[in-house]
Amino acid sequence: MRTAFRTGLVGLALIALAGPVRAEMSVYYHVGSWDAFSGQGNDGKTVCGVGSTNPVDNRSFSLRFPIGGDSVMFQAKKPSWNIPNGTPLAVVIQIGLDPPWNLQGTGNGQSVDWSLDRASMQTFDAQFRQGRSMTITFPSGNEPPWTVGLNGSTAISNAFGRCVTDLTQRAAAQQQPVAAPAGPTQPFGQTPTQPPTQEPTQPVTPPR
Repeated sequence: MRTAFRTGLVGLALIALAGPVRAEMSVYYHVGSWDAFSGQGNDGKTVCGVGSTNPVDNRSFSLRFPIGGDSVMFQAKKPSWNIPNGTPLAVVIQIGLDPPWNLQGTGNGQSVDWSLDRASMQTFDAQFRQGRSMTITFPSGNEPPWTVGLNGSTAISNAFGRCVTDLTQRAAAQQQPVAAPAGPTQPFGQTPTQPPTQEPTQPVTPPR
């Protein structure tokens, strides 16, 4: 399963996790505390994602990849937050004992958003699949660190990889040019033809 996931995901150099699923998203797989989903994003683009939500306070950690995009969008969200729109916020993610990720996010209302490019996602993917837990810290404020369990992370990543591969292939097929239909054909020519006229022949030459 690991090879299958990496064929679909590293081929695109991506992995995704997603948080609270909106009405237009459809959950198609669940393992541990993680859901895998797909659907239409707010901008109308088709997305694949996976995510985990804490049932106690509904805080969520999410990642989404828009099909045809070039980076993975992360989001940490909590209903009790009230962040002024456009506020720059530092985010630190550490998976197990791996080196921490020092990231720069943007706060808007109840959420903080940031992104990782293709190359960075390959490293994040490897850590995510092998880790047992992930800690998310917000150094700029007084929010306590979040601990997110990674039980089932390999399986959820496999599901995400298949989603990205399948929807990318489907989008490419839809963009193929359609050949113009050929004109009507007929079993006869444009103008009727007759056999060539020939002089009558005789079995003997008439006397002169």
